[in-house]
Amino acid sequence: MAMVNPTPEGTTVHDAIRERRRQLQTKRRWRQVAGLWRTSVLLTLTGGLVWGLTLPYWIIRGPEQVLIRGNQLLKTEALQAQLPLQYPESLLRLRPQEIIHVLETTLPLQRVTIARQLFPPTLIVEVQERKPVAVATCNQCWVISETGQLQGPASRWLVDGLGFVAPLSSYQASAVKPMPTLQLQGYFVPVKEAPRPQTVAVDGDRQQQWQQIYRILQQQDLPITGLDWRNEQNLVVQTPLAPVHLGVVQWNSPTFNKQLSALARLKQLPQYLDPRQVIFIDLANPDEPLVQLRQPPPQQPLARSH
Repeated sequence: MAMVNPTPEGTTVHDAIRERRRQLQTKRRWRQVAGLWRTSVLLTLTGGLVWGLTLPYWIIRGPEQVLIRGNQLLKTEALQAQLPLQYPESLLRLRPQEIIHVLETTLPLQRVTIARQLFPPTLIVEVQERKPVAVATCNQCWVISETGQLQGPASRWLVDGLGFVAPLSSYQASAVKPMPTLQLQGYFVPVKEAPRPQTVAVDGDRQQQWQQIYRILQQQDLPITGLDWRNEQNLVVQTPLAPVHLGVVQWNSPTFNKQLSALARLKQLPQYLDPRQVIFIDLANPDEPLVQLRQPPPQQPLARSH
C-alpha cells in the first residue's frame, strides 16, 4: 500500500491546496469589502457635493449679491440689468463665459472678468469700458443685441469706437461731459418679429463702416461731424463744408478707402471755393469727384435813368 509523503511541515499536499484556497478566498473577500468601502465613500462624497450645491448659502437671490467693479462711465444698475441671470441662481452653476459673452456683445465694454465668492455668496463682475465717441438717435426705441439682450427705450444712444451702444441714461452724468459731437443717423435697422414695438438693432455692415471711419478719424484730422445711413443707397458724411455723398458703400472695398482719402483732402477745398456756394460733394466715384454749387442769382438789368 502506497503512502502519501508528508510535506516538510507535516501536512499533506491536499491540506496545502485547501489552505491556499482559503487564503485566496479571504483575500477576495477583503477586496470586495474594500471595494464596497470605496464605493460608499464615493457615494457619500458625491451626495455631499450635490447637497452642498443646493445649500441656500451658495445661492444669489438678487442684484444686491452682484458686485460690479471697474465701471467709471456706466451706471452699476445698467450693467446689472444686462446680466443673463434669473434669480435665485446657484453660484456654482453659473457659466462665466456665457455672462462675459453677453456683456461684451451688448455694452461698450473692452473686457469682462467673472469671479465667484462663496462666503458670503457673491458674484464679482469686473469690467473695462470704452469711452463713447458719438451719438446715435432713434425715437424711443429698444436696441436688441445679438444675444437677445434689450436696452431702452431711449432716443439718444452713445456709441463707442467699435460701434457698440448704450442709452444716454445708462451713463453717469460726469461721464458724458462734454457730450460727443459726432452724430450718427440711421445707424439702427428695424428688427422683424421683434419682442417689443420700436425694436431695432445695430446693422453689422454699418458697424464695420463706422469702425473703419473712426479708425481713420483717430489717425487723421478728417473734417467729419456726422454720418447718415437713412438712405440705404447713399451714405452721407456730414462735414463743416457740405454734405458728402458716398453712394452705396462696401466697407472693405478699395473704393471706400479712396473715398476716405478724398475726404481728408476736403480741408483744402475752401481755398478754391466759397463754402456758402457748395450744396453737396459727390464722392461716389472718388476718381471723379463732383461739387454741386448753388445757382448764382440772375442778374437784374440796370434801371435806365430818364
